[in-house]
Amino acid sequence: MGVTLEDVGRRCGVSRSTVSRVINESHLVNAETREKVLRAIRELNYAPNFIARSLTKNTTETLAVILPDITGGFFPEILAGMDEVAGQRGYHLLIVFFGGTRPPSDTVEKLITHRRVDAVLAVAETISDEEAARMAEQHMPLVCVGRRTPVTPIPSVTFDDRGGAWQGTQLLIAQGRRNLIHLRGPAGNYDAEERSRGFRTALEEAGIAYEAVREIPGDFRREGGLLAIREVLQSRMAFDGIFAANDEMAIGALEVLTQQGIRVPADVAVVGFDNIPTARYLGLTTVRVPVREMGRVAVRLAFDLIDGRTPVSSEVLQTDILQRASTQTDLTGGTVTVPYTPSEGV
Repeated sequence: MGVTLEDVGRRCGVSRSTVSRVINESHLVNAETREKVLRAIRELNYAPNFIARSLTKNTTETLAVILPDITGGFFPEILAGMDEVAGQRGYHLLIVFFGGTRPPSDTVEKLITHRRVDAVLAVAETISDEEAARMAEQHMPLVCVGRRTPVTPIPSVTFDDRGGAWQGTQLLIAQGRRNLIHLRGPAGNYDAEERSRGFRTALEEAGIAYEAVREIPGDFRREGGLLAIREVLQSRMAFDGIFAANDEMAIGALEVLTQQGIRVPADVAVVGFDNIPTARYLGLTTVRVPVREMGRVAVRLAFDLIDGRTPVSSEVLQTDILQRASTQTDLTGGTVTVPYTPSEGV
């Protein structure tokens, strides 16, 4: 049988309730008694009953994070920021994957109905506005991360997609690139639509006519970049600059350009979006997104809701440009090359 609160109390000569107060970090215990109890806990290797403690405190000390997947460097970086702030308060993260090819699941519904988490952090397009409204009706604290929802009073934390895309496109234009193409994200996706608007705004401000054919549909994946650039090359469309809606597609584009002997940046300059770790390794110029800070802010907003405070309705974080070899020859004295690694079916 495991060590109990009574065992700890007998070890250090205090009551069961005093041990419980120490475990629950009550201010009603003086420093000397607290240290005595903690020493007994260590000596007996006592592990608190998490379920019983949750019932007593009316909290699970757990946040559910809903993600579409864990590929690339974007989502792990968000999780790192979330875990950093959650851990400071003794909270844990429960990761739930939604979307893609996964079959529909009632996991989140169960978490909410049974109150197994204290708040939900929904990243990207993982829940619909209808699902968000249902959570609000059930008084489940919810924060949308990387997207906005019209449902009030649900707060959100996003970054300036449109402004970042404008920065990336404007950099290409400033370097004399006039025949630009945009590898965009999927239709209907908030980030993709905003980045498309930023691309078009930069063209308009520079007096460059917008041509819909120069926006190539993509899917935010490396394979989408591979297919998109192959399509452009087959069409024989002239281009001297690529603004990709994320780094994964930009990397796919770089692979094909390398394979075809097209020099980057001498023939074609390339800009991505997100600043994933691989972008730095490959010398890819990219729009840097404060991804880890987004995770931190999201958890702070969740704690505001848990504590009964009214957080701001939304926070928009700013982006900046990191210029590397894929747009600046003088940074490396040569061209960017990417090993071609074909994917199955691509």
